[in-house]
Amino acid sequence: MIVPMKKLTLAAPLEYREEILQALQSICAVQLISAGGGGQASAEAEGRVQRLQSAGELLKPFAKKEGFGPKPEATRQELEAEIQPALELCAELEGLQRRIAQNGGDTEKRSQQLSALLPWAEMADPLENVHSTQNVRVMAGTVPAEGVKALMESGALVRLYGGDKERAALVICPKEQYEDIAPDIRAAGFQEKGFGELKGSAAENIERLKKEIAALKAERAELSAQLAAFAHRREEICRALDGAAIGRDRERSIEELAHTDTAFLLTGWVREDMTDKVRREIEKITDVYYLDLEDPAEGDAVPTALKNSRLITPYEAVTSLYSLPAYGTVDGTPLMAPFYFIFFGMMLSDTVYGAVLALGAWAFLKYTKPAGMVKNLAEVLMMGGISTVFMGLLFGTCAGVSWPVIFRGTALENTFPLIDSSADPIAMLALCAAMGIVQMFYAVFIAAYSCVKRGDWAGAIVDNLAWVFIITGLLMMAAPSLGLPAALGTAGKWMAIAFAAVVLLFAGRSKKNIAGRLMSGAGKLYDVTSWLGDVLSYARIFALGLSTGVIGLVLNTLCWDMLFASFKGKPALMAAGFVIVTVLSVALHAFMMAISTLGCFVHAARLQYVEFFGKFYEAGGKAFRPLRYETKYVNVK
Repeated sequence: MIVPMKKLTLAAPLEYREEILQALQSICAVQLISAGGGGQASAEAEGRVQRLQSAGELLKPFAKKEGFGPKPEATRQELEAEIQPALELCAELEGLQRRIAQNGGDTEKRSQQLSALLPWAEMADPLENVHSTQNVRVMAGTVPAEGVKALMESGALVRLYGGDKERAALVICPKEQYEDIAPDIRAAGFQEKGFGELKGSAAENIERLKKEIAALKAERAELSAQLAAFAHRREEICRALDGAAIGRDRERSIEELAHTDTAFLLTGWVREDMTDKVRREIEKITDVYYLDLEDPAEGDAVPTALKNSRLITPYEAVTSLYSLPAYGTVDGTPLMAPFYFIFFGMMLSDTVYGAVLALGAWAFLKYTKPAGMVKNLAEVLMMGGISTVFMGLLFGTCAGVSWPVIFRGTALENTFPLIDSSADPIAMLALCAAMGIVQMFYAVFIAAYSCVKRGDWAGAIVDNLAWVFIITGLLMMAAPSLGLPAALGTAGKWMAIAFAAVVLLFAGRSKKNIAGRLMSGAGKLYDVTSWLGDVLSYARIFALGLSTGVIGLVLNTLCWDMLFASFKGKPALMAAGFVIVTVLSVALHAFMMAISTLGCFVHAARLQYVEFFGKFYEAGGKAFRPLRYETKYVNVK
């Protein structure tokens, strides 16, 4: 269900603002509405978060990898007390980071110098002597290998040194000739690159640079070792980061409030079932306050919060992946959950896969204790696994083995599966279509009920219930072919015609002229084709269930009937062959289960989103986001 909301207005003395916000943050009940006030209160808090975050990322490569398991717990006060020591640690890490960055810059600079000098290694002349004189132009640079010939023919004296794609070249010419030969030199691709302030021969500078680079690398290794020595303290930084994030969020909320020199005004949305708790928390802090709670006004952007039973809550994740319902409409979660549960099991349809999936999801929930969306999705998969255990018995297989084979020689040999989709596909398709029609009729009844609540009886009958009678009538027309009385088919025909006429005459009731009304009604009647397409969509239940069983059978055939059979008659290889085939079989089935589970999750959701929600669901709700503790590494007690 969608939780009713109240609009909260709170005024209290300014001195209690911080305490009240802390209390509201702890109970996670109020979403603030910005009053357009505030200043830069959160700038310093944001800076703390950024510094701690950067420090945590800096130490991450050196810290041990995080394993599975529940997050540690701490109080807000404990986390916030760790912020200042962690910031002092950040200062040390930032100093090391600056030195490492400086070291990297110096190393890169010298590496570039070394790379530029290596081609000149054979030149014995001191680099400081390579310069132009009063009468001679001397240029040191590089020329592409393909431009060497043109450079040599430019009329200048050219000395070539090392290099592969580019050669180091010393170009010498009289100054009075330079203007004449300069175009030829440039055309050859020559680029002048001097030696700057370097002195001594190229070989001497190369040796010096190599030593300096080696020293810088040694220094970097030492700095990295010093950084790695702080790795065990990354947990302190992460805990402080959560504490800083809590404080930042609270300080940001201050900017949402209006205030004077002596009082502040807070407005927001509060869950109706939390109003008493909010009042009690405020009264613990001060009895000098004004609190008003009112119903949302028309046009208010009211957030949506969902509240369902323990079994239904996990399926809120499926609803959220589509879109939250608009406030004041119908929550589709409890309405679609039973169908999702059944369809998932029918699609996966292998009892062993279901058992492994259910146990795996249960272990994940027990030992990692996730929260939020991850927890809900894991619980959806766990319940999907439970459904698969039973649906595999009714319609599927057991690790790719059919139930008659498993129960051979027992009283259950011809009992399970109730419908074998590989042997009787028509019956399975008919079952899937029937379940689809039931779900779509259910959606139509929900839409009709919503219309009645709004007082729109015409919408309930013409736009919704009429289709139930039309589709039912069309189905009844097939009665004679199924051996049922012909009168049933006749009754169905006239029922379909009668309600088709209702749609034709009244579906366009908003139009003022008769022609427009009839044209709208005729267009609406064309929706019968979409009903046919929607029913056919439920064939995906049959298709996915069949593919799971067939592929499982193929895997068993490949592993045991073909591969393992090749070891028979060779006793020395039988034991090793059994181990190899067992491991291979388990790996292939695990891969198949993972792929099938993903497909079942997506396609079961697709049936809800398109065929079910499409007939009544009003999406577009904005999630209720109260002021709360949003932490990454620690659960706040």
